Amino acid sequence: MDENEEIDIFNKEGIKTDLALINTCLKIINHSITVNKGKGDDFSAPKNEELHLLVSRVSRNLNRIKGNIQWSEEN
Repeated sequence: MDENEEIDIFNKEGIKTDLALINTCLKIINHSITVNKGKGDDFSAPKNEELHLLVSRVSRNLNRIKGNIQWSEEN
């Protein structure tokens, strides 16, 4: 790449790829929790409130961003 070329980190395809990666990470976290629950670990909301809030917040924001991208593509 030429030193004068800039990488467009805000292009829609790049953002979509990043969102897909974030979504995959959330699925991995959820699967890990499910597996560990099967081993007897306690992942209830009262015991892991911070983790539950983080996953919920990221998931909500991810869906909001996806909606904004779809709206932008339609208009």
